[in-house]
Amino acid sequence: MNKRNYYCLVAGFPDLIPDDKKLHFSSVDLRNYLREEIHPSDFELVKLFYLPFDHENLINLLFEGEFEWDDRGNYSREIMEQFVDKKQFEYIDASAFPSYFIDFIEFYHDDEEEFPKIAAVKFLTEGWYKTLADSGNEFVADFSEFKQNMANIMLALNGRKHEIPFEEAIIGDDEVTHALKRSRARDFGLANEINDIETIVQIFEIENMLDREMKLDNHTWQHIDEITFFNYFSIEKVLGFVQKLFIVERWFELDKEKGQQIFNQLLEEIQSNFEFPEEFAITYGKRK
Repeated sequence: MNKRNYYCLVAGFPDLIPDDKKLHFSSVDLRNYLREEIHPSDFELVKLFYLPFDHENLINLLFEGEFEWDDRGNYSREIMEQFVDKKQFEYIDASAFPSYFIDFIEFYHDDEEEFPKIAAVKFLTEGWYKTLADSGNEFVADFSEFKQNMANIMLALNGRKHEIPFEEAIIGDDEVTHALKRSRARDFGLANEINDIETIVQIFEIENMLDREMKLDNHTWQHIDEITFFNYFSIEKVLGFVQKLFIVERWFELDKEKGQQIFNQLLEEIQSNFEFPEEFAITYGKRK
């Protein structure tokens, strides 16, 4: 099947750089614009990339008190609040949401199971990766594998460095995840499976956490350029632009001093609170 091309749309995209100091428009503006400009089936692919913001909103609704709603999510607060109430959830049109959302809420409302926040985050993230992998779009599937591998590798490197149990937090079940859990080699013996493993390890070894995060985002940016190189005006180019705009937004909102403070705080939290119950991967814990 021939791909749809969006010549005028892609040609009109502004040039972006990872630490751009000027935002031409927000990712919310972009999504609203794309809804009217691209084919509905292509727009469904766009929405997949906004789902992590829905995860954050849903997690906050279920586990936090006051918080600021992130408008980058696909679903409004009014819609998402129906998940919180068990009775309202029974009347939700499940077809309007990714299947893993429904599975997650069913687990959450199961009176026989305890569903702690850390398990909820993993459940949603794992469901998202699988949804991307099964999207039927090569770019989306590739990006899912890239993000999952990079996140798992960084998690394993952090765990190994700080002697923190990390095995149950690894997402997925394949040769890469098995190696991350078992290998003591510097690169986990993954040189043949992941061609950028050495680059990721070198980035991890950067001491300044803010610089490290910038390098990771630059690496992601370069990967997007590589896998969209021959997609000049297709939906893949649009999806790549969406991901780049997320990166730009992230760094636009962080000045260096604030960013360093946030990442140092994150490290302290990892070192002091990184715990997983033994039964995490199977039952998410029993309620007493």
